[in-house]
Amino acid sequence: MPELNGGCLISHSFPVQRYSLKPVAGSPFMLTYLRNKPPWIQLLIFGGLTAMIAVLTLNTGAIIVARLNGLTINQVGSMSAADYARPELVGVLKGMLITQFFGIFFLPSLVFSYLTDPHPLRYLGLKAPQKSYFLVISLFTILAAYFTVELFFVINDAMIHRLPKSMQIWVSGSETSANGMLDNVLSMKNLKDLLITIFLVGALPAIGEELFFRGVIQKIFIQIFKRAWPGIIFTGFLFSAIHMQFEGFLARMALGIILGALYWYSGSLLTSMLCHCIFNSISILLTYYKLADPKSKETASPAFILIGLFSLILIIFLINYLRKKSSVTYATEFPPPEEFTTAGQPDQEV
Repeated sequence: MPELNGGCLISHSFPVQRYSLKPVAGSPFMLTYLRNKPPWIQLLIFGGLTAMIAVLTLNTGAIIVARLNGLTINQVGSMSAADYARPELVGVLKGMLITQFFGIFFLPSLVFSYLTDPHPLRYLGLKAPQKSYFLVISLFTILAAYFTVELFFVINDAMIHRLPKSMQIWVSGSETSANGMLDNVLSMKNLKDLLITIFLVGALPAIGEELFFRGVIQKIFIQIFKRAWPGIIFTGFLFSAIHMQFEGFLARMALGIILGALYWYSGSLLTSMLCHCIFNSISILLTYYKLADPKSKETASPAFILIGLFSLILIIFLINYLRKKSSVTYATEFPPPEEFTTAGQPDQEV
């Protein structure tokens, strides 16, 4: 019993149970995480979450971008792709690129990861590669990927030319608006413009798209297929399809597959983010220094095709090497619920 001594309440010391607030394995709290739900349910929730956040963020972003550029929200909302291609509206285009990054890719992926796993950043793969030299191998892979992706552009173009004339006209027309917007944002007059473009077109898409496609979508589809490669390939297909540009469909799909494999075998989304950023930045630098034209449709030379084939063989070799050295498996990435939580045992204090 507590004793009163000199007006002060004194309590005897008794053992006190102190429990961690972390979820305990098998507890109802831990089982509410989305990763314990069927993957199709995860996919539906992620889609709904993305749609909700995108609507809120894009509308808010449009208001901010309109005010910063001296326009009304109605003017920004009624803009077409052709309007975004106008040089005087490049500020609006850049503002909307930032808004899309947060609203479509970054925030939905982050919120979903917090609802999915008790370790959300680790769930997304935001950790160091399993082995430091995996990053070096990945960098060599993405450098080789530039030539492989260009080869797939050539193959894609050859396939389009085999389509009926009416379909060729439709595909070409669908690219016109996108090319106009690309020309506008890639119009770089000085070093400052170059750095801004690398940030907007190189870094932001690399971070956002890797979080969205590899950090979340690829994980879900690997669970659906219960195997890594079908999930990686299908995610690469979706990665290309969402761009709605058919002239480079196979090339973007190839890039998505390569990035997905690098993420899976390195165990780190930071690897695919860095490689994606480097790939984008190479294209920007080549455009800035006028060493390449993103709109060029020149017929590839036999030497270029050979280089592309050699780079493809090199990529297959490097990814296979990562596969052999990696300890990532389906079981390690998707363990049963009781194996991935960090349960806090009660501490005894006197």
